[in-house]
Amino acid sequence: MIRKLVVASMLSATMLMPAAAAVVVTAPAAVAAPATPSAGALQGKLQAALSGSATELESGDASQIVNVGKVIQRIPGYSWDVSGPISVDGDVLSATLNSRLGSYSFPFSVTWKDVDGTWKLSRESEDMLVSYANMAW
Repeated sequence: MIRKLVVASMLSATMLMPAAAAVVVTAPAAVAAPATPSAGALQGKLQAALSGSATELESGDASQIVNVGKVIQRIPGYSWDVSGPISVDGDVLSATLNSRLGSYSFPFSVTWKDVDGTWKLSRESEDMLVSYANMAW
């Protein structure tokens, strides 16, 4: 009889006590790095930024870089393009901007940053382009 009471008490206690909650730990969802764009795609992104598309800029503010586009349009014989090699190091993508006026060529590195899965022209490159345009005004 005592044995039955002990077993019954244990069963009652087990049923009254909540089961231990399973602790589930999940890692944050990995955001895949965006695909490496071609030089032509980067040129299109830069052209969109120069035309005032703030969505192409890490800063999100096209108020200054749009003036670069205006300066470029006023310089006779000026042309530019983006070329490789294109390299990615973590969240930074680098390419070459070839700036030309007549027979003079001035290539320099420009960078884009991965912002929420989209390559956006870096603040540093935006500032550099704005400073070059300010010298041409």
